[in-house]
Amino acid sequence: MGPQGSGKGTQAKLISDKLGIPDFAMGQLIRDEVSNKTEFGKKLNEIIIKGELVSDVDAANLLKLRLQSKDTENGYVLDGYPRNMDQYNAFNFDKPTHVILIDIQIEESLRRLGSRVTCDVCGQIDSLKNGINIGDSCVCGGIWVQRADDKKEAIERRLDIYKKDTAPVINKYEEQGAVYKVDGSGSVDKVHDLIMKIIT
Repeated sequence: MGPQGSGKGTQAKLISDKLGIPDFAMGQLIRDEVSNKTEFGKKLNEIIIKGELVSDVDAANLLKLRLQSKDTENGYVLDGYPRNMDQYNAFNFDKPTHVILIDIQIEESLRRLGSRVTCDVCGQIDSLKNGINIGDSCVCGGIWVQRADDKKEAIERRLDIYKKDTAPVINKYEEQGAVYKVDGSGSVDKVHDLIMKIIT
């Protein structure tokens, strides 16, 4: 967990690779279910086509369904979920062993997200600072885009929502003694090393 731009997705992937367990971001789980054209995926697609949000209960049920797969037997990594109290209450079928809170300052969050690009097909994230240009092709065949919610005004709104909605979830996990805070201002490798020391 952590504010936008803290590196949650990057670190989730690194932990997944290191430990050989899957990592899940809720948006990607929903997109995968829709593209697999399962019965549940068709239901989710109808909701999305109408321009409505997938309910917290449906999202939790999708995660519960995914956790029945054999590859989750040794654990899994959740990327930024649950992000509000309704999601926290719906996620009542499992309990995290470690809630890694990647902490960065608001200014750093704005700086990072302002240069972030996302593949419109596979959802991979990278940065303009790495020489990628908007419109370039990703290795998967998709195109690198800057999401509308990665523009300054949208980022500030999302940070306000994080403070209002996600902070109470973190407080709940702190009460359970599950939260470990990590300084997210360092390099990707440095932050990863700090996280792995906590987990292992």
